[in-house]
Formats: sequence, structure tokens, C-alpha cells
Amino acid sequence: MQTKTQNRFSKNLEASIPLANYDIFEDGDLLVNRLYYAAPEFKEGRFSCSFFYEDNTYHKEPSGDITLLHSEYGDATLLTEDPSVPELSAAE
Repeated sequence: MQTKTQNRFSKNLEASIPLANYDIFEDGDLLVNRLYYAAPEFKEGRFSCSFFYEDNTYHKEPSGDITLLHSEYGDATLLTEDPSVPELSAAE
């Protein structure tokens, strides 16, 4: 059965830029693929960029075909934030 979680990142999906595509797990029966995206945005005169990923889990058929079993999105922005790095002011 195929399932897909609610995508809270869908508002950013159209303007998103694909960054990377990795197979993060594979065995004889399953393949898990992760796609990373950047979602740039200009709001109130400021630029920001959030990052998210899409995990897709596939069942591998003996014929070599794959069938999507599950898809979900995650917030990769938390993985990139470094509080020790100061923000640039608008004048810089």
C-alpha cells in the first residue's frame, strides 16, 4: 500500500531548487531514496532560505522494477543552523 504524508513544505515546493539525490538505504527488498531541496524566499525585503528533504521508500521487484510504498517530507533547516554564526545586517 502506498502512503504519503501531508506535505507542510508544499508552499515552497514550486519554488524549490533540487540540491541532491541520494539512495540512503538499499537491500534486496527495499530502496530508500532522499531528495534534498532549497526553498529561497524574499519576504519584507529580506532573503531567507529553508531546506527540506523528501524520503521515498520503494519495494524492489524481482524484475528490477520498484514500487513506491511510502513518501514523507522532513525539515532539513535544523540540520544547517549554527547559532555561533552571526546574521549579516542589511547594510553588509
